[in-house]
Parts: sequence; C-alpha cells; structure tokens
Amino acid sequence: MSTTTTDRDYDRVVLVDDDGTEIGTASRTQVHGTDTPLHRAFSLYLFDDRGRVLITRRALDKLTWPGVWTNACCGHPRPGEALGDAVRRRLGEELGLQVEDLQLVLPDFRYRAVDASGIVEHELCPVLVGRVVGDVRPDPAEVCEHAWVAWSDLVTAMRATPQVYSPWSTLQVPELDGERPRLPVGPAPDRAGGTGAAATLDRVDALLREESAWVEQVWSRLAPAGPPDLLGAEVGDLPTWLHALLAGGGKRIRPQMCHWGFVASGGAIGSRCHDHVVRAAAALETLHLFALVHDDVMDQSAERRGRASAHVVAAEAFRRGGGHGEAERFGENIAVLLGDLAHCEADRMVHPLPSEMRDYWYELNLELIVGQRADLTGAAARRTDLPHAEAVAALKSGSYTIERPLQLGALAASADPGQRAALATYGWHLGRAFAWRDDVLGVWGDHHVTGKPSGDDLREGKTTLIWVLGAERLTGEAAAAMERVGTTDARPDDVRLMQEALVEAGIRQELEDRIAEELAAAEDVLVDAPLTPEGVDGLRATARAIAWRDV
Repeated sequence: MSTTTTDRDYDRVVLVDDDGTEIGTASRTQVHGTDTPLHRAFSLYLFDDRGRVLITRRALDKLTWPGVWTNACCGHPRPGEALGDAVRRRLGEELGLQVEDLQLVLPDFRYRAVDASGIVEHELCPVLVGRVVGDVRPDPAEVCEHAWVAWSDLVTAMRATPQVYSPWSTLQVPELDGERPRLPVGPAPDRAGGTGAAATLDRVDALLREESAWVEQVWSRLAPAGPPDLLGAEVGDLPTWLHALLAGGGKRIRPQMCHWGFVASGGAIGSRCHDHVVRAAAALETLHLFALVHDDVMDQSAERRGRASAHVVAAEAFRRGGGHGEAERFGENIAVLLGDLAHCEADRMVHPLPSEMRDYWYELNLELIVGQRADLTGAAARRTDLPHAEAVAALKSGSYTIERPLQLGALAASADPGQRAALATYGWHLGRAFAWRDDVLGVWGDHHVTGKPSGDDLREGKTTLIWVLGAERLTGEAAAAMERVGTTDARPDDVRLMQEALVEAGIRQELEDRIAEELAAAEDVLVDAPLTPEGVDGLRATARAIAWRDV
C-alpha cells in the first residue's frame, strides 16, 4: 500500500473545514459524538459480472445504525493515505474482497446524520463504484448479512422503505442513479475476445516475437563470432537481452490506448486496418522500453520493475569479468546501445504503416525527446514554476502514453474529425491524471510494488507538480532539504523528511484530488461523444485502472 501512514495513524481520521481543506486529525473512536466535526470518509458500491450491486447489513452490535442495510462498505482514509488505498484496505478488512475498475463517481458528496443513540455522523464522503474480485468473506463484527440485487430493484426499494437502509445510502443511491451511464450495471466487458484489448495485445506479443527472431538472425550475421566480451552467456548479446525485457513485464498501457482509440473510432478487429494497429502498438511498447533504459541512465536509477536497471546489470558483468576501465561508464554505454536498438526496432515496425501514421509516429518521437530534454535542463536549473512542470509532464509522460497512442489507433480506423477531437480531449485529461499518478508513485510509491526505490523523484530534484507545490509551501528543515537534494550536501534523511512534510502540507491529497478531477473530466468527454459504445466502455475502464494504479 503506497502510503506514509504510521502506526499512530491507524485509528485516526482526517478533519476538514467546509471547503474540504485538512485542518488536523482525531481519534476515530473519540471523534464521533453528539457534535462530530466534519471529517474525511468514503463509500463504495460494488458490482458483480452480472451487473448486480452488493448490499450488506450492519452487524447487530454496531454502535451506530445496527442492523440496517447499506452499501458494500464505508470507511475513513488514514492521515496520508490515498483514497484508492483506503478503499482497498477497508474492503479487504470488512468483506475479504478486492476491487477492479474502481471509479470515483460522486467526489463531493457530504452528509450529516444523527443515530437514535444521539451519535452524529458528519462526513465529506466521496462515493466510488467498482467490480468485485473474489468471494464475499464478511467480518461478522462488521456485517451480519449480504445480498446481490439488481440496481433498479435497490433504487425502488430505497424509495419505498428508506428506513430499512443507512441514511447515507438513501442519499447516495438517487445521486448515483442520476449517473447510471457511469455505473457497471451491465455484464462485465469481455476481456478475452470480441473487441476487448486482448484481441490486440495477443497479436502484439506475437509480432514482438517475430521481430525478435528477425533481428537476432540479422545480428548473428553481422556480429563477431562467439558470445560478447564481458556480457557473456549470463546477460547475452543485446537482441536477446532486449527481447527478454520486452517479454518480461509491463502494463501495456500504450498498446491498450492504441487499441481503444481504434475500437472507439469504429475500427474492425481482424481487418487490414487492425493489422496497422497491432504494428503501431508493438512499436509503442518497444519505444517505451527505449525510453525506460535511457531514462534510467540519465536519472542513475538502480532499479526498474523490481530488477536491476540495464546499466547496473552491465556494470556488474564488467566487474565479474575483470574488464578494463570504469565499470559504471561501461554499464551506461551498453545501456545506451540497448536503448538505441529498441528505438531501431520500433522504427522498423512502423515503416510499413500508411504515411499519415508514420508522420504522426515521428512527431511522437520528437515530442518524447523534447520532454526528456526539458526534464533534464529544468532539474539542473532548479525550475519550480508550474507551467514548466505541467509541460514536462505532458511531453514526456501523458502525451506519448495516452493521447498519441489513442490518435494512432484513430488514424488506423480512419476516424472522422469529431472522433479525433473527442479522443484528444479525453486523452489530454487522462494524460494529466497518468502523469500526476506517476508523480505520486515517484515520491510515495511502495518499492515492493513499483519496483523502484521510494522517493526517487525527490532524490533527483525532478521538476514535478509535487516539487513545484513543495517549493511554494515547505519551510524550515524540509525547505532546506529541498535545497540540498541532488548536491554533495544531501543528507541520508532528506528524502524521508520531505516525504512527510509534503503530506503534512496537504500536497499529496491535492495530487489525489487533481487526479480524481481529471479522471472525471476524461469520463465526461465520453458522454454523448461520437464514439462506439464498445470503445467508450473500454476507455472508461482503462481510465479508472490508470488513475488508481499503484505501479
């Protein structure tokens, strides 16, 4: 769980003022009384693959509202805990479940209710929906019964007998019903066939294997005989190494966006145009590996996806083999070549595409390099202005990950101007959410989940939105730590100090709020957009997965 929560925070709630600004914390058990202050909470509505909603009955010995029926679960985010993390934690504790396709539907819901005992609930309570993963295993101290019901039946029952249900759910359900197009009330999307992303991703993997075989065949004719010096059989020559990395993981976000841009624009799976999508998606995944390998060299990142970065692996092979010269320099040089090979392969895959798609591809490449240059020069110059941070996030993260892959898919489907405009606006909003989630994970991400050391972006002084807000708000020792990181004066505890100070200054919560706003804006674009229903469903589900991801 990617939080900075400490043991002392486990039973505390976050107090807020009327504007939702954090003003302190209080003990959860002591804050609820006859004059309960406004505090953060959440409500989750959970749907199964048939589109039914889960309702639960509160245990009969609960202090407040015992025995009433309510939604799947509720809870309170702990200090410093992201909303998505809090939902997943509490769902596991109460019902033994996991959730997918988590979506924030009512971000501003709040209520005040008084139990028969006189205890008051007074909560700023965002409402989320998602699909269930696993079988219900309720904690009897929290839940005494549960049932799956049709959404329309729940709406009708609450209108007829509201006293049977919790006061918050009787307020939430009518509002959620007003957002019915955003609720997963129908069958779950088919991820194994039809227009699902698997129809493209399986073919992407097959094409990557074909390209791997071709490159290794040509490489073997050109390279000197025998295994490469120092790298040896353990690491292998560059093509073998590259293709092992391509096959060894990754979320395939860019190929997915390419696929859904195609489907949303009316493209037909299995057509000649779909062949173009597969080729563009495979090239995007290979280009992404190029960017990661080079980025690790530039940032001196020791890990990627839970394993040693390419330049670290090569440097260690150099040391084991007793190489002549500097191990670190050798490792960086080999990693640069590995990235260059990835870029070469990506361009080869794009070559057969129609000219309009090729031109768009090369512009995408230039944009990525422009963003990386701006990131490096901005960090070196200690830029702390918001326009620069937002421009870098769009250029090197949001655009080449979300918006441009969508447009490549749309071009393959010969999308009309209205479709391309809708995808561009959707991609712009979701790209911002993606980039800011990257920022959050780069500062507070769980090393065991992200595969990269926590706090790397702070250690490097990257000009992210978090850095800009920190420069505005941090004072004292935390501000001094910001000045030191990335220099010879840096101290071992500087990153931890800044992580905690940024949470206390409300910056982490502000990022979470911004992400939620951009997700909502992206999904709003899909309402009445000139896109196919299948594409809209896929774009909506992918957006939630991207915005709430923890890796």
